[in-house]
Amino acid sequence: MKKIGLVGIYFPGAYNTLHENVPEGFELVDALSPDAYDKLADCEYLISRLDIDPEIIHHTPHVRFWQRWGAGFDHVDLKAWGERGIPIATCPGVNSGIVAELAIMLMLAGYRNLLQINRDLRRGHWPRTEYFGRSFMIRGKTVGILGLGHIGKKVAALATAFGANVIYYDIVRQTEQEERFGYRFVDMDTLLAQSDIFSIHCPLDETTRGMIGEAELRRMKPTAMLINTARGPIVQEAALVQALQNGTIATAGLDTYEKEPLPPDHPLLTLDNVVASAHAGGNTKDNDINMVNYIYHNIVAFDRG
Repeated sequence: MKKIGLVGIYFPGAYNTLHENVPEGFELVDALSPDAYDKLADCEYLISRLDIDPEIIHHTPHVRFWQRWGAGFDHVDLKAWGERGIPIATCPGVNSGIVAELAIMLMLAGYRNLLQINRDLRRGHWPRTEYFGRSFMIRGKTVGILGLGHIGKKVAALATAFGANVIYYDIVRQTEQEERFGYRFVDMDTLLAQSDIFSIHCPLDETTRGMIGEAELRRMKPTAMLINTARGPIVQEAALVQALQNGTIATAGLDTYEKEPLPPDHPLLTLDNVVASAHAGGNTKDNDINMVNYIYHNIVAFDRG
């Protein structure tokens, strides 16, 4: 029986789904906290979610393959594991649909002042027309997408369905997408300047860390909305707070932050022009089975060569 070590933090549904669908010929070993890492000594495979203590590398002498839950590599010491020759896989595209839905939800909530209206109603006030002058529809707007990958493509499709025009920048030009759907490739400066809604969908690495700062925010329209469902450190948070406070941009919809969890006294949470979520873009009950199937398919495929 080949052993798969399970490390990290899992919601009950995800944890149960992993245990209920273990492939034949494999055993799942719980090592969810550092004090249980000794259980990994005989494991050939590793499944992880969220941040993992780098010291885990010293507890996994027989691991041949590491499978990440989700699509990011940003919490992995690729150099250290690469020196051991351990392949590391993610689940690209599995979360793309639900993260794209969250991005659209943030756009709609920001444009329609949903949180403010809900708050007023709970206070006994009926604000039917008070937000008329600062409420908008997505139709006819220009949605600029930074990173036309798995998630970016789905956001573009949904935005198009709402009647928006889509422009994008990516280090790899997507000519097939342009020809098929009418998306327009632009340079970064044009993306910032022309977007009514600027939506970030690129990975976090040393080329993207802090790439949206004060100078980039000043290139945006004063009526623009910034959406970040990718990784928090792509945006310089202090610059974003200042831009939202002084009207450099109008609104932000955020699911990710420089440091998580976001402190309850963080300036972003004091601003009416911010719609904030809790890095929950990939968290839906019905997507767990998709993720688990993908993870086990990868492990079985690797085991079979």
